[in-house]
Amino acid sequence: MMTQGLYSAQTYLTPFSSRYWRDAGRSASTLKLVVFAALMIAMTRALSLIPSIPIAHTHLSFGFLARSLCALVCGPILGLIFGFSEDILGFILQPSGDFFPGYTISTMAGVLVYALCFYRAKITVWRLVLANLLVNVLVNAFMGSFWTMMTRQGGYWGWFTVSLWKNLITIVPKALLLYIFFQALLPILQQMHLIPNQLDSHRRITWF
Repeated sequence: MMTQGLYSAQTYLTPFSSRYWRDAGRSASTLKLVVFAALMIAMTRALSLIPSIPIAHTHLSFGFLARSLCALVCGPILGLIFGFSEDILGFILQPSGDFFPGYTISTMAGVLVYALCFYRAKITVWRLVLANLLVNVLVNAFMGSFWTMMTRQGGYWGWFTVSLWKNLITIVPKALLLYIFFQALLPILQQMHLIPNQLDSHRRITWF
């Protein structure tokens, strides 16, 4: 059971319940979790300094690890605030071209998807794969192609085809990195009363 009055220790099979969103609202106003979200912004910036890994015709960067961890602990409401703040601060600290709000929306949407998959849920391998599938296809490829079309011209489907291929080949590597990352941190987060108990008796993430 969780203590210190952050929220109840209940997990949810899906995010489609009023109690789920009440818990998410409490998380957004909890000082301990607000501080955690701020630390995750710093962690995202630090991870952005690590060289990305080349995979086929694309690269795998590591900022998604901090974003997914914030989504897991803080939930969808605070996660949206985190995504907005992290993207704006990232542009200020490491500007690359002109600012475009579409990419801020994508960052927020990605954190929201991770939160809907991870927050107050039992973390499983299939959830890790599903979360990265949704983020890579719906956010990075589908939404991202709109932003690319608006900023660089060209036809939408041409940008989408290229982006979809690049994002599909990183789904499994991202899920594998998240598995290792969460497997190491879930016991610590549970002991800190930041998340409900999620691991089985063997202290491992199960397939389902």
